[in-house]
Amino acid sequence: MGEQRQLDKAKIEASKKNLERAKLNRSDLEGIDLSEGYLKEVDLERCNLKRASFKNAVVNGGYFKGSNLFGANFFGASLIRADFARANLSGVNFRNTDLSGAKFQQALIKKAQFQGANLVRTEFFEAQLVEANLEGVSLNKSDLRRVIMIGANLAGAKIPQSHLSKANFSKADMTGTDLHGCNMTGCDLREATLKGTDFRSCVLDRTFFKGSDLTGANFTDASLRGADFGETVLDDTNFSGADLTLVTNLAADSLSRAILDDRTKLPEYLNATANEAGGHTVTELPRQED
Repeated sequence: MGEQRQLDKAKIEASKKNLERAKLNRSDLEGIDLSEGYLKEVDLERCNLKRASFKNAVVNGGYFKGSNLFGANFFGASLIRADFARANLSGVNFRNTDLSGAKFQQALIKKAQFQGANLVRTEFFEAQLVEANLEGVSLNKSDLRRVIMIGANLAGAKIPQSHLSKANFSKADMTGTDLHGCNMTGCDLREATLKGTDFRSCVLDRTFFKGSDLTGANFTDASLRGADFGETVLDDTNFSGADLTLVTNLAADSLSRAILDDRTKLPEYLNATANEAGGHTVTELPRQED
């Protein structure tokens, strides 16, 4: 982070109600208490802000690019359009914050807490949110391309119409997550919990589902061309109108427990016929020898 300025933290804390557009960049402000402050468009680029408190502060348009915010507390803060690109946000408390339009490109956000946060139209391109808690958050129309969310909690999150191509959600909990209309090309969802997940009209071409639980998931009208379904659980999984052309490792007995319709496009090695129980019996066709 380079050499940092040594500013009078007590003086800054005393002025926290009037720090709009303040230039505090490249400073050592570890542990500073700016809770309840007014810091609209404050410049805190490349600062040491470990364990700093911004609880219930107004920091709309705040600039935190490249700063170390390990363990900082933003509970209840307003952070509309704040810029956290390439910042260290591991262990940060973002609960009940308004982060709409915020930027987190290439940020390190391991084990951060986002419950109750508004994350609509946020940018997480290439951010690392390993084991972060985003349960129930709103991420509508956000940029999560190449994000790393291994082991993250996204249960009940709302992420419709977002761009998630090549994101890594392996071992994540996405129970009941709303992903309808998302571009998820090339995503890694291996060993993820995807019970009741809404994938309607998603583009999931070349996505990896190996070992995931897709019980009750909804893939209506989704494109899954070239996806890998090895060792997946497909009980009551809805593939109505889905394109499963070129998928690999899709077991016939597993697909027989799923929901299909006349519009479902199957890979060339599987055949589905309607049965008396109202479902479909899926069989594997003989492979053609070269």
